[in-house]
Amino acid sequence: MLLVLENVLCGGLNKYCLKGAWGVWSPFGSCSRTCGGGIKIAVRDCNRPLPRNGGKYCVGRRMKFRSCNSEPCSKQNKDFREEQCATFDGRHFNINGLPPNVRWVPKYSGILMKDRCKLFCRVSGSTAYYQLRDRVIDGTPCGPDTNDICVQGLCRQAGCDHVLNSKARRDKCGVCGGDNSSCKTVAGTFNTVNYGYNVVVRIPSGATNIDVRQHSFSGKPEDDNYLAVANSRGDYLLNGDFVVSMFKREIKVGNAVIEYSGSDHVIERLNCTDRIEEEIIVQVLSVGNLYNPDVRYSYNIPIEDKSQQFIWDAYGPWQECSRLCQGERKRKILCSRESDRVVVSDQRCHGSPRPAAITEQCNTDCELRWHIARKSECTAICGIGYRTLEIYCAKNSRSDSKTQKVDDRYCSNQRKPDDKEVCHGDCSPGGWEYSPWSECSKSCGGGTQRRSAVCGKSAEGNADESKCNSRDKLTVQPCNEFLCPQWKTGEWSECLVTCGKGYKHRQTWCQFGEDRLDDRFCDSSKPESVQACQQQECASWQVGPWGQCTTSCGPGYQLRAVKCVVGSYGAVMDDTECNAATRPTHTQDCEISQCPITHPVSPETKMVPHPGHKTQWRYGSWTQCSATCGKGTRMRYVSCRDNQGGVAEDSSCAHLPKPPAREVCSVGACGQWKALEWSQCSVSCGQGKATRQVLCVNFSDQDQVVDMSECDPDDRPATEQECNMAQCPSRSSDHGGFPPNSDARKRTPSSGRADRIRGGRSHQWRTGPWGAVSCSKPCGGGIKTRLVACQRPNGERFNDLSCEIFVKPSDQEQCNTQSCSANPHWSTDPWSSCSASCGRGYRYRNVTCVGRSGQPIAEENCRHVSRPQKQRRCRGGRCPKWKTSAWGECSASCGAGEQRREVFCQIGDQRRVPDSECSHLPRPPSTQTCSREECPARYRWSQTEWQTCSKTCGSGRRHRTVVCLDHNEHEVHEMYCSDQGRPGDNEPCNTQPCEFIWITGDWTECSVTCGQGYRRRLVSCSEVHAGVENYEYGHQASSNCPGTPPESYMACNLPSCPSGHTWRVGIWGPCSVSCGEGWMERSVQCVSADGELSDECPSTSRPEGRKPCSNPSCECVIHPQISLSATGVVTDGEQVLSVQGKALKIYCSEMDTDSPKEYITLTTGEHENFSEVFGFRLMDPTQCPTNLSTREDCHCRRDYTAAGLSTFTRVRLDLSKMTIITTDWTYAFTHEGHKVPFATAGDCYSAARCPQGRFRINLSGTGFQVAESTKWISQGNYAVADIHKSVDGSRVTGTCGGYCGKCTPSSGSGLLVQVT
Repeated sequence: MLLVLENVLCGGLNKYCLKGAWGVWSPFGSCSRTCGGGIKIAVRDCNRPLPRNGGKYCVGRRMKFRSCNSEPCSKQNKDFREEQCATFDGRHFNINGLPPNVRWVPKYSGILMKDRCKLFCRVSGSTAYYQLRDRVIDGTPCGPDTNDICVQGLCRQAGCDHVLNSKARRDKCGVCGGDNSSCKTVAGTFNTVNYGYNVVVRIPSGATNIDVRQHSFSGKPEDDNYLAVANSRGDYLLNGDFVVSMFKREIKVGNAVIEYSGSDHVIERLNCTDRIEEEIIVQVLSVGNLYNPDVRYSYNIPIEDKSQQFIWDAYGPWQECSRLCQGERKRKILCSRESDRVVVSDQRCHGSPRPAAITEQCNTDCELRWHIARKSECTAICGIGYRTLEIYCAKNSRSDSKTQKVDDRYCSNQRKPDDKEVCHGDCSPGGWEYSPWSECSKSCGGGTQRRSAVCGKSAEGNADESKCNSRDKLTVQPCNEFLCPQWKTGEWSECLVTCGKGYKHRQTWCQFGEDRLDDRFCDSSKPESVQACQQQECASWQVGPWGQCTTSCGPGYQLRAVKCVVGSYGAVMDDTECNAATRPTHTQDCEISQCPITHPVSPETKMVPHPGHKTQWRYGSWTQCSATCGKGTRMRYVSCRDNQGGVAEDSSCAHLPKPPAREVCSVGACGQWKALEWSQCSVSCGQGKATRQVLCVNFSDQDQVVDMSECDPDDRPATEQECNMAQCPSRSSDHGGFPPNSDARKRTPSSGRADRIRGGRSHQWRTGPWGAVSCSKPCGGGIKTRLVACQRPNGERFNDLSCEIFVKPSDQEQCNTQSCSANPHWSTDPWSSCSASCGRGYRYRNVTCVGRSGQPIAEENCRHVSRPQKQRRCRGGRCPKWKTSAWGECSASCGAGEQRREVFCQIGDQRRVPDSECSHLPRPPSTQTCSREECPARYRWSQTEWQTCSKTCGSGRRHRTVVCLDHNEHEVHEMYCSDQGRPGDNEPCNTQPCEFIWITGDWTECSVTCGQGYRRRLVSCSEVHAGVENYEYGHQASSNCPGTPPESYMACNLPSCPSGHTWRVGIWGPCSVSCGEGWMERSVQCVSADGELSDECPSTSRPEGRKPCSNPSCECVIHPQISLSATGVVTDGEQVLSVQGKALKIYCSEMDTDSPKEYITLTTGEHENFSEVFGFRLMDPTQCPTNLSTREDCHCRRDYTAAGLSTFTRVRLDLSKMTIITTDWTYAFTHEGHKVPFATAGDCYSAARCPQGRFRINLSGTGFQVAESTKWISQGNYAVADIHKSVDGSRVTGTCGGYCGKCTPSSGSGLLVQVT
């Protein structure tokens, strides 16, 4: 690999900076999940080479991810987040109030978007929840309402196929990646009123996209009609037992969630996009005034397709080549619908075996090899020296002989030449002398460097260039030949709408080699990532004007037309093309004026409604036809209403004709006519008849014969037709005589006619079938025609004079002689021929509303009868397809070879046709590569067993030895095995995270002797190592532990104090001095019986709040092991002193002077006690790099003059103030830069809250702890401090900095400590 040396001096040293370069990617690790979409991770390090002497760190991603085990989990499996919460079952973490057998379940709602990839679990049966891990396992869905998954604690895009960065989405049928072809929409309305619960629709299991809406009768929420939902067992899931929910709520049906709007809406709604796994019954509860409900519903149900209708297609698009040069590519295997070759979801083909992938060679016009780009100057001016070679992996094109630099890993299977070679300096005088090379003219994309050259020593002047060899003169050389960063684009997404104007999206990014860079590294002409798209126009409901009110006074109703239209011209579509749930109403109440009362009526007289004005029939919309094919019935409600809109007896409307409440409807035939081949003509000469059999077959299965009533009788094909054979020979005498005839013109044929007979031409009339042209009138007698032509037996056509004109068959005939109906009715033309010559298609016909005369009239006149359908499905013959024989034997016995097979075009199972019939389909290959077992290799890789993992948890690594062996099992150089993939010699292991747990101590006694007080306990975070039963707690930072820390304080209530107002005292505090005479203090308060502060206690009985105290003498108590010098002076060393009443070890220093000093020996060592001012500064101080493996990975300069790193083995203690003097470095060691005080850190790294300076304090084992009141303050510009103190105060860690900034203890004079 080329080592790039930057032409700068580093840190004031006479060294060059060495840039870092990425090493190879590690193999992908194990999958994080066994099903449902897991993640594999591969990493690489910046170690080929490591950056040195301040050289730049590698730019690009250090980690990459790949999806794995994406097949769905079985329905018996728990939700993956539920499994992770369940691992903590029975663990209560000493949280007050949790039972020992606590059960944890996932917490979804109420979690911030940024925290979706943390493991929040709720206590089952409670609303309390806690964070149990800082991130979920990779591959866990971000939430129940999204396909996106969590990777390394971040939510990343994924599809419904559980694949990272996939765009697969569920279609309206709930099929992942589906094409909406596997389901159909069922829609309807319900408007019948009966008191109580009324069944609207039973929605079957497997339904998706459920939408049910109840429109208020009055336009107000309170209309006495309410939606309800029950299951198939009769249990109500919503609004049962006459109890109605006014507000929004969610109903769980298995794994599906149905959203309910609440009853307090003008449009009450049920909505569900999930697939329901059990039948539900939608009902409407009608109470009160019994207004008619207006319920509109729609849902999708799956269509049962047979598995043979979907097939694997091995001839999908070619995928990417496996190698940059001399590689192999495969065709993508697709699942397609057999009838029309439309690509569908792979799930539709899971029942059939997947074919083998089709492969071919690719990128064969280039090759990869090591390329020597340039050579340095010889190190020897005269004699033998050496020069360095710049070598990189290059892609060499055979077609245009161009060379392109690529990543070195593409040449890893070839031996890389040495980067040094011997050279000879020219010892003859007068050689060329050069100036330094100039900067490269381009930073990328190929530039040039220049330098000047003089012959001989330039200082001598008047150099004669003729004394130097001009061929050796080199003043220009290429540089920076690698490609510049370029914009790359992904594939356009599907249009985000199915009709009308929408948008489609694609990804755009800046790419440099294999890595993605920030957009600012590419030029400004960024390709567009959003583009408008226009789909077919959307169908919508169109309403006409309201008609006249049905009454001239009093309440009545109005009607209007409601149509489903599309386009600017308002083409009328079938109602199923529009959303049934949003269909506007076609009827409304109206009242022009109140009817006058002409005759007063006494109270005793019962008023009889006037038939003409007081009552009328009202009816609703027709329901869906009861049959999905053939004839069925449809219904509507019809009721008699009085002038108040109330329901009246039907007899009150007897003066008016009652509209029908039920009628027959037709939704197309269930079966389809299938005609077999015509029989032979019934005669051998002359005119006869041919017959054929016509069957009624199942529409979806052409081989299944069904009853004739299942097919439309109007469309039945003819079972017989006329056929004309050759003319029969004449039975008259051979000499051609004719029977007697009075007409002389017929007695002897003309010479022309005789010539035709003698010539044997035998022209004859041929007729076509009736009905090629429709009848001119639908009723009342019309005319139909047929073709009559003069032809020879071979089909050659002549004019009519060539045949006997007197025997020409009739070409017209009367038709539709039945009398026309008195009422307008629908008239249908014959069906057109099938739109598809093979496979499935459609037949069409015109449907016209005609009047009594048979002439077309406006369609509104025929609305009283059902309209016949205009189109129906049909099936042509079988389509030709490519067929293949089985593959032959492989041509090679080992290694790579070739297989062959026969490829031919065929219709059906047996009939072969010319290949041109299949030319519109991709022809399958007749050859493919094959491979047997590997031919015996002369060299092979061998590897030892894996060594023990470096860590038991938290991601360690393990290693093994990999060597190259020859056929004698002797180790040889690795270059002999370079053509084989080298096995990895290290891999990650024990990647499961270490577990942490909260540890709690015992509660102290209550702080008071009566009334209300408090108790406290120690709470700390500890790491638990798997498999270790008896362990010492390893204290960790509290941020490592899951969830909220257990309570460290708890209230305690003792019996009430004796009198109404009493003095309450606290516990005595520590002595004010560590040795000698001092004071102790405690709190004294007057409180009432209910614990409130008071000033009514007698002052004479007030307890003392202060008293004297004395600690042992301040002189050192000599430990028996401390030796005395000859002069009687104690030597420096550990002494046992009584500090605040506790015997502690103190290191007494400078004991031979008048002012000895006390130090605390830090038993945990200098690695746990250090202070640092970080020396690096970001080039761009507004940034905060987050994905650094070490802090020096940044784009930085190391020039902060205040930087330093100090470690401490002892710190000085001021016993009189109980503070650590932070600026005493007697027992400190400064590793680099300036001395840094104890408990202090800082940097000048970034202004974006990105501190890098660190300090650590660990007083464990000394008997001291940092005082509870100790705080740290930030100083400087953009200063920030992140301080973590352990619960017991023995350990403190801090990260501080700014631009420039630091943090120090707030006391100023030192670090306050206290005895533990």
